Amino acid sequence: MENFSWPLFVASLALCAGGLLNLYSISSAMDFSGDWSWFTRQSLYLLPALAVMGAVLLLDYQYFKKLAWPLYILSFMSLVAVFFAGTKVKGATRWLDLGLFRFQPGETIKVALVVVLAAWLTKRNPAAGLDFKDLLAPALLMAAPIFLIHKQPDLGTALHLAVTCLPMFLVFRFRSRVKWTAAFLAFVLAGFMAFMQFSGSWHMLLEKGLVKPHQANRVLVYLNPEEHRAAGGWQVSQSENAVGSGQITGRGFMEGLQHRNGFLPEAETDFAFAALAEEWGFLGSAVILAVFALLLTHGLAVAQFSKDLFGSLIALGLTSLLFWQVVINVGMVTGLFPVVGIPLPFISYGGTSLVMTFLAVGLILNIGMRRYLFKEQPLRDNPELWNRPEDITAPSRASIRPLGPDTPFNPEVHPRHRLPHVRPWAKYLRKSKALRHWQVPEPF
Repeated sequence: MENFSWPLFVASLALCAGGLLNLYSISSAMDFSGDWSWFTRQSLYLLPALAVMGAVLLLDYQYFKKLAWPLYILSFMSLVAVFFAGTKVKGATRWLDLGLFRFQPGETIKVALVVVLAAWLTKRNPAAGLDFKDLLAPALLMAAPIFLIHKQPDLGTALHLAVTCLPMFLVFRFRSRVKWTAAFLAFVLAGFMAFMQFSGSWHMLLEKGLVKPHQANRVLVYLNPEEHRAAGGWQVSQSENAVGSGQITGRGFMEGLQHRNGFLPEAETDFAFAALAEEWGFLGSAVILAVFALLLTHGLAVAQFSKDLFGSLIALGLTSLLFWQVVINVGMVTGLFPVVGIPLPFISYGGTSLVMTFLAVGLILNIGMRRYLFKEQPLRDNPELWNRPEDITAPSRASIRPLGPDTPFNPEVHPRHRLPHVRPWAKYLRKSKALRHWQVPEPF
C-alpha cells in the first residue's frame, strides 16, 4: 500500500458523491410513477462498481496481458450482438437487455481496447520507431469497434474511442514515412472540412450515408444555434441558460429552475453538468473541475512512474479516456463543442458507464500500487530501502520471496525475485533525524 494513490481514490469517491447529490436534486422534480428514481438506481449501480474496482485491485495487472484478447473479443462480440438483439432507445440501438438491467457494450469496449493495445504495443521497441506494418494490427483493432459503434448510430462514442487511443501511440517514435503520410492525410482532411464548410455541401455526405441527418443538424446547431433552434439549437440554448443562470454561487441545492421545470432535456445524463452548474454556480463547477484535474494528474503520474511499458500504456490510455470524456461533455454543455452523447464520468446517470469508470480507476490504482514489486537484485539495486535504524533487525534472506518456476509471466520482464513490502512508511521517514545512523547490510 506504500504506492497506493490516495488522492486518485478520494477524488473518485468525491466526484461520485457529487454526482449522486446532483441526481437526487434532478430526481426530486420528476414523477417516476412508483418506479425507482435515477438517484436510487445510480446508488444501486455504485455497489457493483465498487466491487469491480476492489476485484481489479486484488489482481496483479500483469495478468491482463493474458486477459487482454479474451476481454476484447467478448466486448467486440457484445457490439455485434447489439445489431441482432439490441434495445432501441431514442432512435439508437446501443443497449443489450439482460433482464435485470440494460448493458451498453460501447462503454466496455473502451477499456478493453486500451488494454489490448497496451499488450500489443508492449511487444514493440519504443526506440526503434513504428512503421506501417507495426500500425496495421492496432489500426484494425480500433477500426472494427469504431465502425460498429458508428453504425448504431453513435458518432460521439466512435470519435471518443479514436482520440482516447492517440496518446498511447505518441509514446513511440515513428518512421519518417509514417510522419509524412500522417501530415499529408491531416492536410487533406483539413482541406476537405474547409471546403464542406464554405460550400455548404453537407448534403453529399448525407446522400452517401456517411453522416446521419441528426448528426448534420448538430453541426449546423453548433455553428449557429439561434437559426437552427428547431433542429436542436433549443437544447443547446437551454443548457447555456442553465449554466449562466447559476452565476457565481448558484441558485442553491434543489433550486434549479431549468431542470426542475423541464426546460433542460437530458438533465440526468448528457447535460448533468448544466444542472449542477445552475444549482452550484461558477464556484461549484470550478470545484468539480478541480477534482477532475486532481484525478487526471495523478493518473498521469502513475503512467509516468510505472516501471514497465505495459502498465504505463494502460494508465496513459485510461487517463486519456477519462480526460476526453470530461473535455467533450463540458465543452458540449457550454456550447464549445457540438452535442454528442458522451456522459460526464461519475456525474451523469448510467450504470455501465459508472461500473467501467470505477474499473478504469481501479486499474490505474493497481498499476501504481505494484510499480516496485519486481527487481532483479533487490538488495544490491536498492540499498537505501534496506537501511535500518540500529534498533531494527536487518532483513533476512527469507524475506525475499522467490517466484516459482510456474509463474505465468515473461521472465525478461519479471525477474525471479519479488521485492517484499517490509516498511511501507519508509519513504515518509527518510529525512527524519532518527535515520541518520542507518547501516547498509552486505549484499549477497
